[in-house]
Amino acid sequence: MTPWFLSGNFEPIQRQRELTSCPYTGKIPEELAGGQYVRNGGNPQQMPRETERSHWWDGDGMLSGVYFNQTDDHDSKLQPQFVNQYLLTDVYLAAKSMPSVCSPMVLSLSVMLDPYISIFAFLCELMRCAVLVLWSHISPMVPAIRNLSVANTSLSFHDGRALAHCQSGPPLRVLLPTLQTVGWFNGASAEGEPETHSSFEEVIGGRGPLAFLKNWTTSHPKVDPDSQQMVTFQSSFLPPFVWYSVLPDSDHGSEKAPLSQTKLINQPIPGIASPKLMHDFGVSGSHTIILDLPLSLNPLNTIKGKPPVQYNRHSPSRFGIFPRFQPQNIRWYETDACLIFHTANTWDEVETSPYSKESARVVNMLACRTTTPAVLYTSSSSSNSVGAELLEQGHDACRLYYYSFNISDSINNQIMHEWALSAIPFEFPTVSPNYEMRDARFVYGCSTTDSKSSASIGQGVKVNCLVKMDVQRLIQKGRETSTAPIVGCVDTRNIDEVIASKIVDDPIQVFQAPKGWYTQEASFVPRQHATREDDGFLLAFMFDESQLHHDRSCPLNARSELWVIDALDMETVVTRILLPQRVPYGFHGHWFSRGDIERQRAVASLRRDTT
Repeated sequence: MTPWFLSGNFEPIQRQRELTSCPYTGKIPEELAGGQYVRNGGNPQQMPRETERSHWWDGDGMLSGVYFNQTDDHDSKLQPQFVNQYLLTDVYLAAKSMPSVCSPMVLSLSVMLDPYISIFAFLCELMRCAVLVLWSHISPMVPAIRNLSVANTSLSFHDGRALAHCQSGPPLRVLLPTLQTVGWFNGASAEGEPETHSSFEEVIGGRGPLAFLKNWTTSHPKVDPDSQQMVTFQSSFLPPFVWYSVLPDSDHGSEKAPLSQTKLINQPIPGIASPKLMHDFGVSGSHTIILDLPLSLNPLNTIKGKPPVQYNRHSPSRFGIFPRFQPQNIRWYETDACLIFHTANTWDEVETSPYSKESARVVNMLACRTTTPAVLYTSSSSSNSVGAELLEQGHDACRLYYYSFNISDSINNQIMHEWALSAIPFEFPTVSPNYEMRDARFVYGCSTTDSKSSASIGQGVKVNCLVKMDVQRLIQKGRETSTAPIVGCVDTRNIDEVIASKIVDDPIQVFQAPKGWYTQEASFVPRQHATREDDGFLLAFMFDESQLHHDRSCPLNARSELWVIDALDMETVVTRILLPQRVPYGFHGHWFSRGDIERQRAVASLRRDTT
C-alpha cells in the first residue's frame, strides 16, 4: 500500500522548471516587486518500493518559488515567474549516480522509529548506509557524500546568503531567484564563493573526521531583525550533544554596538545528559532558550531493545535559558513531558504582579505544544499502527502555548505561566518579520476543520485553514483569569465555533479555503507604510484536490496556485497566480525581499548535476 505521503498532492513531482511566466487574476501588491516567495519540502527523486522503509521527512529537498519580476523600475507592472529546482546535496547527487538504490541513501527516520527493530536489523541498516557513503568516496563515478543533509525543511536569509536547512547537516546556500545550488555553508563561507576566509578559521562542527556528525544544524536558526545576527545550534548523539553558535552580519556592528560583531562558534551547552532529537528553539532580543525535551536520538537504545528515536512521557521537559553570549550561564526550568517542534516567537519583558506590584524580568515564548509523538509515527511507512495507538491513548492536539520564565529570581527557576491560548489545532507558526524577538501582537499559523485528523498538523493532515491570533489579548486574558498551568486554555472554542463566530474584533480570525482546496504554511509580507502590525499580506500555495483521480493519484496536468491574502481582514484574496504545475505539500516557506536578492554575495561557481 502506498503511504499517504507518496500519494495525492503529497506525491513527488520530477519536473524542474526554470523561471516561467504565470498568468494571474487580481492586483499584485507593489510590496512584492522584485521579491520572491520560496517553499522548501521533501521530494524523493526515486519512489521507494513498498517493501522499503521510508518517512515523509526523508525526501530530497526541492525548492518551489514565485519571483515577482519588475524589469523596469519605472514600470509598475509585475510579472510573476514560477521556478522549482532540486537542491543538489551530496546525497541527491550520489543517489542520481546509483539509480538502483531506491531506499534513502542515508538512514531513514522510519528505521530509527521502529519499536520492533532488533539490534541486528538496525546494525544492518547502519552498515548499508556506511557502505554507500564509503563507496561514494572510493568510486570515481559517484560524487562523495561529505554531508548527510537533504536540505528539505526550511529557508532563511543571513549576511548576503539564502540558505536551505535540514537538521542532519549544515545549511546549503542557494542563488536567488533561479534557486540554483551554490554549496554548503560552514559559518564562515560557502562552497562556490570566492575565497575570502582563512582555511584555519573555526567553522560550524569544527574540522576533522567527525565534523560531519557535529555540524547537524537546526532547521530553524533565528536572525535578529536589529543586529542581523544569526543564532543557531547543532545537536548530535556525540557528547556534549548540543553546540551553540552566533554568527554576525558583516554589514552591521559599530563602536556603539560591539556585540553585533561578536562571533560564537561551537560553544557547548552544559547540562544535557543524553542525545535528543532537537528541531527548534527560542531566541529573544537578549536571551536564548534551548528545548531539552524527552525525545531521544540515541543509537545505543537498540542495545536495550528500544528504538534510537523514542519519546519518554515519564521524563520532564526542560527549558535552558541563558543570555545570548553566555551559554555557560544556562538555567534549567522543568515541566511535564511534551513535544515542541516549532516555536512562534520569543521576547523579553518586565512583568508586574497585580497583587504585590513587584516587577520581574521574564522571557516569554510562544510554541506549538503537543503531548505525544504520534506525528512522527504516522508520517512513517512502517509505524502507522504505533501512531494510531498513541492517538488512542490520549489527546494529541497541537496547540499554541504561552510560556513565561522568571529570570529575576536567582534561587528558584520558576515557570510563571504555561497554558494554551486556544483549543484549536495550530502549527507552522509565523509572525511579521519586523516583530520577531519582540512582543508581536499577531501570530499566524495552520489549522484544519477535519475533526478526525485535527490531532496533530503534519500526520497526513491537509491544512484548509490559516489562522491569525491576537496573542497579546489572549495572554492578557489568561493572566487576568489565572488560567491553570499546563492543562489550562484561554479560548476553549473549537475551530468550527471560531469560524462561525460573529464577535466583532475576535482575537482569533480564520481564513478557510474553499471546499476541496488545501493550503500550506504562509509567509507574512508587511505593507509599505503600514500603520498596524497586521497590515500586510499572507502568501501561500493552494491546491484544488478536485483535480485528483478517483484513486487519489495526481494527473500530470494538475496545477497549484499562489494566493496573496489580505492579513488585515483574513478574507480578501488579493491575487491568484496560476502556476504551470502543482507544488506538492511540503514544509516551510520564506519571503525574500528585493533587498535580500540584490545584496546576495558573489558566486564563483554553482553545483551541477552531471548525470
